Amino acid sequence: MSLKLSRNKVNHITKQIVDYIEENEENDYMVEIGEVRLKTFHIIMEELRTFEKIEDKAREKVEAQKKTAPYGSREWEILFRKYCTEELDKLGKIWD
Repeated sequence: MSLKLSRNKVNHITKQIVDYIEENEENDYMVEIGEVRLKTFHIIMEELRTFEKIEDKAREKVEAQKKTAPYGSREWEILFRKYCTEELDKLGKIWD
């Protein structure tokens, strides 16, 4: 479930988004495209940090179980996904 992206990959994704926005002639933006790119980069990085924190909380909950499931086992994965989903629901976010 973990989504680890390097800064280079986030930069690449951001560039693709901004290129798409620039190609669409119907878009009219009131700020420089560089600002759009920078803001997009920061939004993606912030979301990745949020998901990382959610995964940390979910791992802690799995490890706090009375009967601990072996890491990587089917049971561990089910509990991990369940707790991630609970944390995402609290924030009104989805993960598919």
